[in-house]
Amino acid sequence: MTTNATSVAAMAALILMGAAGAALATEPTLPRGERAFQRLDADSDGKVTVNELKPKAVKRFLRLDDDQNGTVTTAEIDTWLKRGLERRKERMLGRLDQNKDGSVTRDEVDAYIDALFNGADGDKDGGLTLAEIRENSQKRSRQRDARSN
Repeated sequence: MTTNATSVAAMAALILMGAAGAALATEPTLPRGERAFQRLDADSDGKVTVNELKPKAVKRFLRLDDDQNGTVTTAEIDTWLKRGLERRKERMLGRLDQNKDGSVTRDEVDAYIDALFNGADGDKDGGLTLAEIRENSQKRSRQRDARSN
């Protein structure tokens, strides 16, 4: 395996792990990305106040409260995490398991990485700039949003 291919494989693994972490994170946090910040900045003044943050953070966390009693228990957190892991597993298999046999071969991972890389390489020069990666990420996010509507 060449160094370039190794780098691409590592990048794809980081992307998948990052997506898994984001899918599982629900505890209240401060926004790190611009889109998340803008969603919280209700009055668009360039600042997020505790009054803008708190209602959305509380609502998001209390989604775990299956019995709606105002308390999130360890069992409810465990249930929620298991559901999230199951959804993530299905997404991973859906993306990587090309022949749908329930397992992922190295050839399938290589093909996925090639498609991921080539889809992001806007100028087709065989290398990715951070700008290309960000642009591709935004494009993929818009496509997911369009599919979910």
